[in-house]
Amino acid sequence: MRIGTRAQRAEQALKQERDYAKAIVEMVAPLLVLDQDLRVRTANDSFYKHFHVSQAQTENCLVYELGNGQWNIPKLRTFLEGVLPQHSSFKDFEVTHEFETIGRRTMLLSGRQVDAIQRIVLFINDITERTESQAVLLASEIRYRRLFEAARDGILILNPDTRKITDANPFMSELLGFPREELLDKELWEIGLLKDEAASRAAFLQLRQNSFIRYENLPLQNKQGQRREVEFVSNVYGEDGRKVIQCNIRDITERRRMEKALRDAEVQLANHAAELERVVAERTAQLRETIGDLEAFSYSVSHDMRAPLRAMQSFAQFLVDEYAGKLDEQGVDYLYRIMRSAARLDRLIRDVLSFTRILHAKPPMEPVDLDRLVRDIAETLPYGQAIIPEIQIQGTLPNVMANQALLAQCVSNLLTNGVKFASPGTTPRVEVSAEAIDDASIRVWFKDNGIGIAPENHHRIFRFFEQIHPATEYEGTGIGLAIVRKAVERMGAEIGLESALGKGSNFWIQLKKG
Repeated sequence: MRIGTRAQRAEQALKQERDYAKAIVEMVAPLLVLDQDLRVRTANDSFYKHFHVSQAQTENCLVYELGNGQWNIPKLRTFLEGVLPQHSSFKDFEVTHEFETIGRRTMLLSGRQVDAIQRIVLFINDITERTESQAVLLASEIRYRRLFEAARDGILILNPDTRKITDANPFMSELLGFPREELLDKELWEIGLLKDEAASRAAFLQLRQNSFIRYENLPLQNKQGQRREVEFVSNVYGEDGRKVIQCNIRDITERRRMEKALRDAEVQLANHAAELERVVAERTAQLRETIGDLEAFSYSVSHDMRAPLRAMQSFAQFLVDEYAGKLDEQGVDYLYRIMRSAARLDRLIRDVLSFTRILHAKPPMEPVDLDRLVRDIAETLPYGQAIIPEIQIQGTLPNVMANQALLAQCVSNLLTNGVKFASPGTTPRVEVSAEAIDDASIRVWFKDNGIGIAPENHHRIFRFFEQIHPATEYEGTGIGLAIVRKAVERMGAEIGLESALGKGSNFWIQLKKG
């Protein structure tokens, strides 16, 4: 009875040990148990889960046939068939391969022959992620080192405990004039970055408290005795479980020099601008005084010139009326020429006076009955034409915001201009109309059937004393349209033209709604 009990207990203990061992096997990394022919006798759950295969696809298969030949790796085959028989074990044999179910992976294979049961235990450690992380880390370290070496700012790495330099980039040597070897194991004050050891200790105490310090303008003297100005930034960060201090030193000497030069230039410019303003103010005052004198003189001359002109016209008319019978035909012609010249000069003087008034006046703006204004001017305007012109007003023209006197001058000049430049024998015709451009603006059109204006001359016709056509064909002073342009500008309005030779002219004025 006792013997049976002991046997049962021993069997139960053996079963527990076997279950425990199996549990451990199932929990470890993927493994295969191979026989001497390299045929799979068994595999643990980790293998099935990791490689996405089933027990039926694995057991009793040659290792090279697993997964449709995915394990038929020449490097592995050579090792298992050639190397393993000569050694009872191997460790960390690295294989990188493209697997159909899990993609490209890197494995570390370790194996051991168990002669007692004539089996080979093959352990598989997938290190793909670890290898990739190491590659990324290495690439990052290489990039950092390249940036460190190529940076045009000085970089120092310090030990927080000793305050001594452990690394320095090439630009730091260039800035200070010290070879890298001479910078290592030095404190900052020893290379001229801080005033003395006490200042260095104070800076490190602040750095320890705040993990960051910054000096905007730190004086520095290099090995050759040259003084530089630098911007100094230092902070503490972790590296592989330990703390290090990185100091970035930027040479701002040239920037400070440029800033000073810019400030000096700004002061000079300000002084020059003030002097210029003073000179401009003086000259403006002088110019205004001169312009006032010229305007008074111009007005006086223009006004006084009209009196003798009217006398010339009157006496010439007396001669024609009372003494024409005593003069021959040529003498009468001379008198008529004197009268026409005097009349032309009188028109010129009147236009000059109109232009002068428009040029300097500050016109008040008010709502104007455009329809009434145009009709009154059209009925009373003396056109001086042998053929009576036709003035057609389309519909009722709207009210506009304008200065009535200036707008009347514009309408009068445009109507006169429209009927004057008609082809010989043609009845002059001017059509006046208005259209809304938007909610706030009105465009007034003056369309004639005259001889038209070539496009290349459009910009000329609004100039002072500019005449496109010979005065012998079409009388004029060359000021009428210049007066219109200036009057429109003074009212804050716009003027434009559409015209071509032989196709008439379409002038327009754009005003605000009244």
